[in-house]
Amino acid sequence: MEEERKNTNSIYIVPELLEEIFLGLPLKSILKFKTVSKQWRSILESKLFVERRRTLQKNRRKILAAYNCNYCRRPSIHPESRFEGDEEIVYLHCDAAQPSMTCDGLVCITEPGWFNVLNPSTGQLRRFPPGPDPVKGKQGDWLLGFGRDKVTGRYKIVRLCFRDFYEFGILDIETGEWSKLRTPPHIMLPGSKSVYVNGSIYWLQISASYIILALDLHKENYYGIHHLPATWVTQETQLVNLEDRLAMAMTTKVGPEWILEIWSMDIEEKGWNKNYSWSKTYSISLAHRVVVSWPWQKRWFTPVSVSKQGNLVFYDNHKRLFKYYSGRDEIRCLSSNICVISSYVENLAPLPLKPSHADSKFSTSSCRLFPTRGSWKFKILRKNVSILNVLFTSAYYLSRRLGVT
Repeated sequence: MEEERKNTNSIYIVPELLEEIFLGLPLKSILKFKTVSKQWRSILESKLFVERRRTLQKNRRKILAAYNCNYCRRPSIHPESRFEGDEEIVYLHCDAAQPSMTCDGLVCITEPGWFNVLNPSTGQLRRFPPGPDPVKGKQGDWLLGFGRDKVTGRYKIVRLCFRDFYEFGILDIETGEWSKLRTPPHIMLPGSKSVYVNGSIYWLQISASYIILALDLHKENYYGIHHLPATWVTQETQLVNLEDRLAMAMTTKVGPEWILEIWSMDIEEKGWNKNYSWSKTYSISLAHRVVVSWPWQKRWFTPVSVSKQGNLVFYDNHKRLFKYYSGRDEIRCLSSNICVISSYVENLAPLPLKPSHADSKFSTSSCRLFPTRGSWKFKILRKNVSILNVLFTSAYYLSRRLGVT
């Protein structure tokens, strides 16, 4: 009888319904609910849920900016975001001068002797050695990249060295192991900034001629893009990921007027061959609206994101953030002192910590994403009635939306 009484008081919610409820919850609630049970944690960290949540969050992009301070020894997210105009800014405690790369909301920051991979959404930090021992060459001579294998979903770091010696490697974040890459078909100069777009990493080289070198992270094959926009490419040309398309931003002078041009690339696959074409997506006059530097000063502009209305957010190399309203042909300065890193989107992808990682001196940081106030599990279990209220209220509205009675 006692066993039957316990069973009648128990509540069971099918995993499929739990997943639908979790999808609509805010990030703070999801992080707390991970501590309730193993079942909830497995749902919230499953690849299917992480991918569905990431897809939903793509329409809620923010801007990631560096915030210089001496408070944190390692990169960490400021617990509160702020708005500049109608754009939400998420601040990362780090040295703005340190090279950084981003992919799907994850950040890779390089420092002497380490690659730091940070997930600002979950507060996880992993540290990786910059290559298999012994690591050769100066870090400033490396060509670096960070991206996601579109087939397996694994995040990877690429390191290419063409100076003094040739060494090409790729690190799998999940296993923590380095493997060798083939020699690229083109010799690239160090310092070229990389861009990740749809499973490939791209580097733009500007010298006597210009070329884009690309690496497919799944096949680990290189290919070169020689056909670039007809506009003159200069040292100030920026290669960016704009709305999941490879794009080039160039500031050109047409007569007395300065123009910001943005060209986006399309790829057409025909069998084993790929055809590349470029189209001009923006041509924005900067005259009388953005103060352009004197001829002897370098000035370039980097696109960050595009809103649903087609409004473009971009910044310059003098720490100014702008927004171009295409419908009104108007430019507004949102901030005059900001170190923009990239666009930012919530990503719940866990950064695995395996037994083999300990030998590589991997470590984890809470990143101060939320203040530590004791065990979340204790507090949540103590307030299980509130949790059930949230779940059943969400389930009720979900069933109404799906037409289930």
